Amino acid sequence: MGPRKKSEADWAIEILLEKQEPVFYMDLIKGIADKMGKKKNSQVLSSINTRLNMDNRLIHQGDGFWFYDSNRIKGGR
Repeated sequence: MGPRKKSEADWAIEILLEKQEPVFYMDLIKGIADKMGKKKNSQVLSSINTRLNMDNRLIHQGDGFWFYDSNRIKGGR
């Protein structure tokens, strides 16, 4: 079995760790689409947004900003 494919949330965490600050949701979602090689149409962006909302590793700060706190989740998923 090969390595696991990165999920949308995995890409979000990578982007958030690079930025080291909260990122506006649409900028984050478009960045994820770019990294995954996906089109940026409304259906794709909506799907990415839904997946981010379902992942408890990411924190919605309010006013549309997301961040990642590595201390929030211990020991992986």
